[in-house]
Amino acid sequence: MKTDDIDLAIIRRLWDGRIPFSKIAKEIGVTTNTVRARVNKLIENGILQIIGLVDPQAIPGHYSAIIGIKAEPRMVKQLLEKIGKLKGVVAAACVSGGFDIIAVVFFNEKYSHRDFIFDKLAKLDGLVSVETFFTMDAVNWQLRYVL
Repeated sequence: MKTDDIDLAIIRRLWDGRIPFSKIAKEIGVTTNTVRARVNKLIENGILQIIGLVDPQAIPGHYSAIIGIKAEPRMVKQLLEKIGKLKGVVAAACVSGGFDIIAVVFFNEKYSHRDFIFDKLAKLDGLVSVETFFTMDAVNWQLRYVL
């Protein structure tokens, strides 16, 4: 599916997922039914997902980290798939630069960084090394709650 300027205008306004379609329609000059139909099509095609996000630092006992992972070259894709399914993983992606995979991971008092590294990640085949970057302060750092 190709997106156009109207789709992008709708997506921009859905930063607040509770905004009424009628308000979006008025702001961009289309009908409410057009907005509804386009949102449904964007969702069906996997382009858009309307979800609730949280600031990990605002929830007592919660924190997040960005984890850089180096993998055996022949195992990058398989490792990415497995990492994406681990508890606490908000997102995982193959990247360029010093790491092969970057994962954004959510933790709390019951599921710690140590649990993730030693009980989950270290057991995966193809892992070469791991480096963790804990978030200390952030701007616009809102994540899906996955715990």
